[in-house]
Amino acid sequence: MDAFVNRNSLFWELTLKLEAFTHTVPVPFAVYYAIITQKMETEKWMIFVGLCIGFATGIGLLGTVLRYFLIKNLFAKIEKIKVPEKGSNIDYTYRDRDYAKSVKLYLFKYPLVEAFIIVIRWFSGVIPIISLYTYIVEYTPSVIRSGFFTLAMIPPISFVTYYFISENSLRPLFTLPQIKNIEIKPDEIPRFDYFKRILISFFSLAALPVSVLSYILYSVSSGEVRVEQPLVPIVIVSSIFIIPLIVCSYVVADTVRQGLNETNRSLNEVAKGNFDIVITPNSGDEFGQQAFVLNDVIQKLREMYAEIIGLNESLEEKVKLRTFELDQSLQELRKLKFQQDGDYYLTYQLLNPLGFQDVQSEKVTVDFFLRQKKQFEFKSNQYDIGGDINIAHSILLKDKKYLLVANADAMGKSMQGAGGALVFGAVFQSLVQRTRINEAFSQLTPNQWLSTSFEEMQRVFEAFDGTMLVSTVIGLLEEETGTLYFLNAEHPYPVLYRDAKACYLEQKNQYFKLGTLGSLPRIEATKIQLNPGDIILLGSDGKDDLLIAMPDGENEINLDDKLFLREVESKGANLSQIFKGLSEVGTIIDDFSLIRLEYMGVTRKQELFSKDGKQLYKEAKRLYHRGKTYDSIRILQNLVEAESNAGPRLKKELAKLFYVYGDLSSAASYGEDYLKVYRDDLEFGYFLSKVYKKVGKLSEALLLAESIRNRAPKKSKYLVHLFHLYVKNAKNERAAAILKDLKIIGLPLEDWEALASLLQ
Repeated sequence: MDAFVNRNSLFWELTLKLEAFTHTVPVPFAVYYAIITQKMETEKWMIFVGLCIGFATGIGLLGTVLRYFLIKNLFAKIEKIKVPEKGSNIDYTYRDRDYAKSVKLYLFKYPLVEAFIIVIRWFSGVIPIISLYTYIVEYTPSVIRSGFFTLAMIPPISFVTYYFISENSLRPLFTLPQIKNIEIKPDEIPRFDYFKRILISFFSLAALPVSVLSYILYSVSSGEVRVEQPLVPIVIVSSIFIIPLIVCSYVVADTVRQGLNETNRSLNEVAKGNFDIVITPNSGDEFGQQAFVLNDVIQKLREMYAEIIGLNESLEEKVKLRTFELDQSLQELRKLKFQQDGDYYLTYQLLNPLGFQDVQSEKVTVDFFLRQKKQFEFKSNQYDIGGDINIAHSILLKDKKYLLVANADAMGKSMQGAGGALVFGAVFQSLVQRTRINEAFSQLTPNQWLSTSFEEMQRVFEAFDGTMLVSTVIGLLEEETGTLYFLNAEHPYPVLYRDAKACYLEQKNQYFKLGTLGSLPRIEATKIQLNPGDIILLGSDGKDDLLIAMPDGENEINLDDKLFLREVESKGANLSQIFKGLSEVGTIIDDFSLIRLEYMGVTRKQELFSKDGKQLYKEAKRLYHRGKTYDSIRILQNLVEAESNAGPRLKKELAKLFYVYGDLSSAASYGEDYLKVYRDDLEFGYFLSKVYKKVGKLSEALLLAESIRNRAPKKSKYLVHLFHLYVKNAKNERAAAILKDLKIIGLPLEDWEALASLLQ
């Protein structure tokens, strides 16, 4: 009798919940929208409504009857399983055990049965309605479209809701004595994890508004919507969105809540010391799988508890035995550590000579700073190893003296990183030696040398099949002119320290780390012009990997990319002071390496200004700030003759001062002299081109502006200036071409339209 009552209870619970959901929202909504989107006579409309109501009722009754027999069959199977008496275990035969297991596994599958049946019911109702209407009445495209709309919108949400409601209603059956003690394995349960559940739920909910809005928009555009009171469809649309959302959200949340409650209940029992508890999985989600894991944990705790009791019975003897075993293990560990430190020391000995500084220059100073994260002791001496490496050499290319510098960071910790740095250092040193002894390589241009060397190193590291990756910055500094060429392969940007201000130097092309499989693009170095007194800092990401203590006591990784720039400015680009300052801000958690290049512009035995020249230069600046521009110009003109080392710099300043003073011819003259020495100063070239324009030298202005455009084709202000020059020279076709380029690089629309109006 109990089984019969439980069977009826389950049947009515499922029927009321499932059919109430179906016939409260989806069915009325589908019928309603099928009606209002049909333009047909009253007689045809009545036939269509009759078919909809008739099939909805019939399919609903058939679904209910089918559920009754499914539940009845389920309980009949359960009743055939032997019920164990209290305190006893049933020894199932092989055949009985397989039958009992199949019944329990069917309980896991039953929610899917309900979910698929409701989908089949919808298809079994909608398709015959469309077919019969077409056969009895006539072929009507709007009727067929309404059917597709219904099948796109209703079955997905019905599938999700039926599954979760059925699963929640079936949970009590897993506690029945016939079912509870049947053993099954985790891989035997039909899996329906929460990734799939949430994905399908979101998809089904999203199908509602997408289908409805698409169908309404189409019906409105084709004039098929029959709506006299807009408020009615608004209320119905709101209901069909909100009610399924609430129902679906509730059943999903209720499923999670029940799983958490079961887990919490089990853990509370374990916390009380009850290791005899057995958790019964009752769903195909993560909570069902978690039940197996918890059972394994409880079993291990039970065994550990028994072992502890056994230890207490003979504690002293076992403590001595365990102490002896630990002492033996400690001796083994000491031997292993000594061997490991020996390996570290050997790697250190191999790596140390590769971090080489072989620079002979009177115009550039080079400083290294390196702190590897892995510290070790070998024969009472302290050493460190890691994946960072600094290298600097003086080489000749086309009979010009260059400073070659590289900062690299091999991926991995300790030995792995050191191995990558070792390979990088060995390959890089071989490239340097080859350049010195092989005339063919010493005749390459800086860009060719960097490109060729990068490609060769990439091929070497590709041989490790992606297991050894190295980020690096490699640069060539021409000592005579101060032109710096560099390549950056996923390394932190170099920092330029100029006039007490620090900024990052970005490159126009991005390259992957050395060793990245399949990455060998066309290599082109980035070029910048250094001024006397400029400082370049190259460093690995260790300078940014800081663990910072927060006010709430937690530690967070530094995310402020301007922090390093502020330290550079506050410490005057002093490497040891930068390291000390960053160490005070937070804990450095990675290898830390920096290279400092200072371009003097003159030999170390010379200064930019003499002692008297420095005073006169300061006096000129003071006069300018007091508004006495002409007096400042006179002093700088005298300094140009007296201070040859500072000549180019002074001519640049004189050009700007004459521009302010209004003597544009003198500004152009001094600007030309400066640009002959520093051709790569694009910003000054832009300034000089504007001066040419004002003095009427339009051909010189155009020539210089085109040269700047070739080297900076995406700089909008350079292109705008060139556009105005072409317009002023009545070369509208070329101006129009510049206008297209400005549109491509994203010039603001209002600015672009203002320029375009000049061509009309």
